[in-house]
Amino acid sequence: MMINPIVHIEIAGQDGEKLEDFYSRLFGWSIVRRIVGPGFPYGQIDTIAKSASVTGGIRHEPEGKAELVFYVEVDDLPAALAQAQELGATVRIPIITTPDLTFAMITDPEGNPVGMIQKKE
Repeated sequence: MMINPIVHIEIAGQDGEKLEDFYSRLFGWSIVRRIVGPGFPYGQIDTIAKSASVTGGIRHEPEGKAELVFYVEVDDLPAALAQAQELGATVRIPIITTPDLTFAMITDPEGNPVGMIQKKE
């Protein structure tokens, strides 16, 4: 059986241009604004990376609402977390270190959860 990989993500919010600016400045993503239908602007994200692999997980939130969280690998997690806050994000989960990696989670300016991971070398 073939494993079906994650091949596309979408980040939604009421202010698309604000989100495009936030993610391009925080993660260095190239975002091209397109009109894909009448009154439907779309910021096409280009995140071509050295590695084509994506991992995922299912998190149990007994008291919370259903949500989708994606994680972005960064080189310097403390610096990325500080930059995210400067750009208008709030810290949802502060930096946590595990045997394999260090991670944190923010809420972007439109309320979307975003995880950031720094892998151990």
